[in-house]
Formats: sequence, structure tokens, C-alpha cells
Amino acid sequence: MRFMTWTGGMNFELGECDVPHLDADQVLINVETVGVCGTDVHITEGLFPWTPPAILGHEGSGTIVDVGTSISKDRIGQKVTINVGDHCGTCEACLTWQIGRCEKHQQRHGFFSEFVAVASNLALILPGNMDPEMGAFTEPASCCLSGVRMLEQRGRKFGLVIGGGIMGLFTLAFLKNAGVDQVIISEPVKSRREMALQFGADFLHDPSESNLDAFVKDLTNGYGVEVAVEAVGKPELVAKCVELTRPRGDVLMIGVCPPGTSLPVDLFDFHYREIRIRGAFGRGNVFNETPEEIMKLDLSGVISGRYSLENIPDAINDVRAGKGIKFVVKPNE
Repeated sequence: MRFMTWTGGMNFELGECDVPHLDADQVLINVETVGVCGTDVHITEGLFPWTPPAILGHEGSGTIVDVGTSISKDRIGQKVTINVGDHCGTCEACLTWQIGRCEKHQQRHGFFSEFVAVASNLALILPGNMDPEMGAFTEPASCCLSGVRMLEQRGRKFGLVIGGGIMGLFTLAFLKNAGVDQVIISEPVKSRREMALQFGADFLHDPSESNLDAFVKDLTNGYGVEVAVEAVGKPELVAKCVELTRPRGDVLMIGVCPPGTSLPVDLFDFHYREIRIRGAFGRGNVFNETPEEIMKLDLSGVISGRYSLENIPDAINDVRAGKGIKFVVKPNE
């Protein structure tokens, strides 16, 4: 089988090896689709802690083609999405925090490969007639769903999402589904703003044409929004969310800021207005229910490009450039 290894920086090497031997509790998956995540880009830039050599890609789906000796052969042929986070279910993190923070989890290879072997419990059957290409969105969508689930949204009139990439769009949709009445999205790329309407946005803001502060204040009679989401990964935009949130409102960090980043906010103002700020990183405990939530959404036109294994560097560069909504790799095409 073929696979693409990241060796550091923007360096990748295409390799070949035998199909993995299965442990008793594993399944072998023919990988159909792997989403290219902003985290993959950050890893190549040294902004996310990861050690080469490694196979990247953690948003995968495909078909089970073989099983280990302790797994029913009925699983062969199942269309699945793959949970990258193995977990023990017994450590303190699994029991009191979230399974995505399992203390026994180790860095493992990702899915930029024609086949992968994973524990059977990490291969989640896709519901109904869900297209495996859409199933690859389970991982990023689950991160957004987990973040929104941290917040109480019922009765909230205004929300704000800064950043119209796939993470911002999923968060927008889940905020609307959770009960936020009207959501503003601020995004400089026209195609992303237009796509936000498909995900339920009520107001579109172009930061190149007007001031976000005035835009939000005008819509909210000067009070600000009840919940603001930063989905880019820039500390100055997190600070902007704090600024535009009304007293006792919530700020949710979906975007990943680099390690060592400081938050440039006036702590007196933050304290005085009793703002709550939450980080949302990872799938939480909602991965298995996320495909059903995805099926409620219209994802037509979300995929902006499809790439072969050989062209993964091009895919990563296109994600970095913000050229579209979502780019995916098709390892077996």
C-alpha cells in the first residue's frame, strides 16, 4: 500500500509497505476520504507540537475490508468514519474530563494512506445512506459540536462567529440548532460568506468593507452579542470577541492559537463585565453522535478540491492560502 509521510517542515515522502497486520481487536479500512485540517497546516509550520516522521491526516472515512480474529466478519463492507482518538475509558481524564484527553493516548499515525488498521471501536458505522466523503467531516464537526455543547444557548438572541472556514461554519450551524436566534458571521472571503447562508447565518459581515464593532453594535442596539466564537486562531480576534460580547456573555475559542500566545484583553473590563471564555479543543465525548447532526445540514458545495496522495503538499498550501471551504485527500484515487 502507499502512504505519505511528513518528515518536517513542508517536506513529505511517498512510501510503500505491506498492508498492516491486524491485531485481534482491529479492523482494516480502505481509506476513501481524508479531510485536510488547519492543524495539519500548523504542524508543517511548527505551530502545533508534533514530531516527525509521521503520517498526518486525522479526518478519515472509508470501508472495512478485513477484521481481526476477535471481530465479527459482519463488519466487512461497512462504511465508517474513523475516530483518531483511542481511549481507555478508565483513567481520570476519561472519567471526569473527556475521552479525547485519555492519559494513555499516544501519538499515532494518521490517515494519509491507502489503508489503516484501527481498533474496531474507533470505526463508527455511518448512518443511513451517508456518503463516506461527508462522513470524513465527523471529526471537525465533532470538535465544534463539543464546544457548542459547553454553552447554554436557549433564549439567546445574538451570536457572532469570526471566521467562515469549515470550523466556523459548523459552529454557526450548531449554534442555530441549539437555539441562538440570529447569528452574525464575519469573513473576508466572499465564497465563504455566501456558504454561511447555507449553514444558517442571518447577517454577513465583510471586514474589508466595514468595521465589525459598528456592525455588531448597530444590530444589537449597542449591547453586543450573548455568545461570540473565534474560529480563526488569532489572539487579536479572540480579544475582539471579548470586546463585542455583552455582560455575562460567553466567548468560545474554536480556532487554535499557537503555543505561548497571550490574550490581549483589558482584564479589568473582562472582570467587570463578567465575561466567560472557554477553549474548545477536540472531539469531547460527542464523536459518535456527530454524523446524525451532520446529516441535518446541507453540505453541497463545501468541498473545494480533491487531491491524490502525491498532491498532499498542494492541498496543504491551498488550505494555508484560504482558497476555499474544505479540501480533501482521496488516497485510493
